[in-house]
Amino acid sequence: SSPTPSNAPELEQEADRGRWTWDVVAYGAWRKRAVMAGDPPEGILCPGRFGILGVQVSPLRHLNRYVAVGPGLEIQWDEGASLGEKYWIPGTYGDEIKFRRPPFGKQISVGISAHAELTMPIFAVNVGLGYDVVSPKGDKAFYQSLTLKAFVSKRIFLNVGYRLANFENPRNLMLGVGVRL
Repeated sequence: SSPTPSNAPELEQEADRGRWTWDVVAYGAWRKRAVMAGDPPEGILCPGRFGILGVQVSPLRHLNRYVAVGPGLEIQWDEGASLGEKYWIPGTYGDEIKFRRPPFGKQISVGISAHAELTMPIFAVNVGLGYDVVSPKGDKAFYQSLTLKAFVSKRIFLNVGYRLANFENPRNLMLGVGVRL
């Protein structure tokens, strides 16, 4: 027979007790961008890729050793945000289309979200539903995220995820690193 720790029930109770942790994730990615430009306006796929940088902070309440829930705050900079007719340089088309750089404030979005997480020994799967309270175009957007966290230590994890808008429109990848406090 294999020896079992005499405090096994106490360890299980400790693992199942409710507690709060904070996940802080920094991520980056790139994406293609289509814009409406020209006279008359038409959809044009911009050449190259546009960078995205973001930070997500999520306090999570662990209901037991497997499930955690909590709110989140996301701040994201999108190099391709706000491109369109207003910043288009007339006379440039197709593969040579060019835009003036929008102001920094027109490339930032801030969102609040709710998250649910399924935790396993090495991985965690996190699902989030969020709403942009500040958006580059001024319009608020409902978004969703699905991420996989791969823990490389007890507190450090790699983050791979994707964001959608309105359950159908692709937004961006979320490739990064995080820390659980």
